[in-house]
Amino acid sequence: MIRRRTYAHILEQAPAHNRWLTTFNDLITLLMVFFVLLFSMGHMDAERFSSFQNGMQSAMGILNAGRFGDEGPMGDAASSFQAESETAGQFLEGLPDATGLEAEYTPKGIKLTLNDDLLFDSGSADITGNGVELLETVGRVIKPARRHVRVEGHTDDRPIFNNRYPSNWELSAARAVNVVKLLIDSTGIDPTLLSAAGYGSFKPKTANDTEAGRAANRRVEIILGREALEGSETKE
Repeated sequence: MIRRRTYAHILEQAPAHNRWLTTFNDLITLLMVFFVLLFSMGHMDAERFSSFQNGMQSAMGILNAGRFGDEGPMGDAASSFQAESETAGQFLEGLPDATGLEAEYTPKGIKLTLNDDLLFDSGSADITGNGVELLETVGRVIKPARRHVRVEGHTDDRPIFNNRYPSNWELSAARAVNVVKLLIDSTGIDPTLLSAAGYGSFKPKTANDTEAGRAANRRVEIILGREALEGSETKE
């Protein structure tokens, strides 16, 4: 009578020093599957692969100018991102056209960048008259969006020396806080949607090795979250 030898029985009888072959065989099998997948992808329909690729990029937060996938969860995420981008475009059109004011749509949301000379005098956190008018206009555009708003203050790397602001940390934080206060007092944005942060010179936009670079780094950024808040109410 022939006795069947199971795989487990063979392993039990195999010398201990040969058992590494089991792991090796599994590795070879996985490699074979991997190369089969590569071969299959090499013969994939180009149009369907392009649709999948755009959907993948969009779902990861990469705005792609091509078509978006429209099937399955990946396509849903792509469609949502595309709709959000269009909403952002309409929002940005309502902003004033001012030199030193930049607006862009990022994976984190809409980011407005304002050069410091639009809002403040050198070394000061007090908002100028022109700065008040500009921020009031920005605030009127922001308010209906009903999103979390984060205001960030940034400086260049040149140290500041005065009794009021012993370092760029205090100056950048004070500027961000004053912008938040103005948005609340002048435009009625719900304070619970606002936050302020000062980063000093430690998140530069570009190198501080030229005057133009330092000027670009002296800025206030207003970042709106991507998601509109359901049921949020703004102060009138």
